[in-house]
Amino acid sequence: MDLDGLKVVVRGAGDIGSAVAHRLFRDACAVVIHEEPKPTTTRRGMAFADAVFDGRTSLDGIDAVRARDIAGVRRVLAAREAIPVYVRPLGPLLKEFAPAVLVDARMRKRGAPQVQRGLAELTIGLGPAARRCARARRSPRSARRS
Repeated sequence: MDLDGLKVVVRGAGDIGSAVAHRLFRDACAVVIHEEPKPTTTRRGMAFADAVFDGRTSLDGIDAVRARDIAGVRRVLAAREAIPVYVRPLGPLLKEFAPAVLVDARMRKRGAPQVQRGLAELTIGLGPAARRCARARRSPRSARRS
């Protein structure tokens, strides 16, 4: 399957979201990470969440850069040198970027997951988010907690 240029938004810049975004970027997808202003990551130095705090980070040869706005996302995507990390409300990103795929990789243990069906052609939930997406995959971590 040719993934070249497939537009994907990955929600969550923790270790799981970072791994997903890393792989998609390597496979030539146009991937954007969406993250909250204060990520609840526990693994600094091992996830693209560091870009939220530091502006830029690198994992296994792939860079991620914090994009201040949609124009910044477009610039980073056009350069194809890094993954943009967007730390603003999700709605404008979805409207302007119009992803074909939305992957919710936030490992939220508490609170009701948001309904995300219809936010992209295909929505995929990993871990606890799997209950509210079109395609579900429970992560090994969330399966052990059930």
